[in-house]
Amino acid sequence: MGLLAKKVLRNGAAGQVVTVFERSFYATLGGNWICVGRPDIGSGPLHLLGNFDLSRPAIGDAVRVAESILWVAGAPLAELASASVWAPSAVPRWSEGSLRRGLHAVDEIWRGDLTAGGLASAGSGRTPVEAASALVQAARPGLVALERIVARSAGESDNMSGLGGLIGLGPGLTPSGDDLIGGALIALAALDHTERRDVLWGRCLTLIAHTNDISRIHLQAAALGYGAAALHAAIHVVMSGQTARLHHALKALTAVGHTSGLDAFAGSLIVLRHAIRKQ
Repeated sequence: MGLLAKKVLRNGAAGQVVTVFERSFYATLGGNWICVGRPDIGSGPLHLLGNFDLSRPAIGDAVRVAESILWVAGAPLAELASASVWAPSAVPRWSEGSLRRGLHAVDEIWRGDLTAGGLASAGSGRTPVEAASALVQAARPGLVALERIVARSAGESDNMSGLGGLIGLGPGLTPSGDDLIGGALIALAALDHTERRDVLWGRCLTLIAHTNDISRIHLQAAALGYGAAALHAAIHVVMSGQTARLHHALKALTAVGHTSGLDAFAGSLIVLRHAIRKQ
């Protein structure tokens, strides 16, 4: 279970199933959200993973924790006392040179299917092509605003006219614009640029009512520096310049949602590229 899920899954906590998918379901306990799913959805801060039978849970089912067991609809689902706790690994040693090496390796392969959907192409180090998708074109004011916030040159007008255009932008359980911002927040934390992360999150706080509940809780986790395990791994690979691990890291990202992993990584790349420009 993720480190944030652990805080929620305490004895006496109670709530209900909120939404159900093929490989997972979301529940609230005491007003806090968790995601219960099979191992193939990947580790994350809000996740409780196991080889569960997910054919039974339904929206509205009662959820509670008693004697370190998670009960759903009156039946035991998970023994929590024996669960390991997932947290992101520590940021590896890195330097300007290792980061440049990692970004160069990304530029060699960040194209084609990797950038075809969502907002993944926004993370490219190349000049954007004119034939950008309608989604990328719609995101451009928000991307400019994000760059300005990361660069410490944003004005108050960047909130609504720009950044507000990213929140809730795109289809999916977690819209592409939200995923991209989440990736930026996590990369800022990895670089120890917590002041910039907090400024970005402060701008987002006035806007997150424009997206759905599930996307909102993942953004809140990102504001604390936590996201999908695959995203943390990819950021660390790039920062440390471990280019031999890059293909594996990007493949893992493709398994996170429809385009969520790649969209989030694009947001991280925007931040990482800016870190080089500031050197």
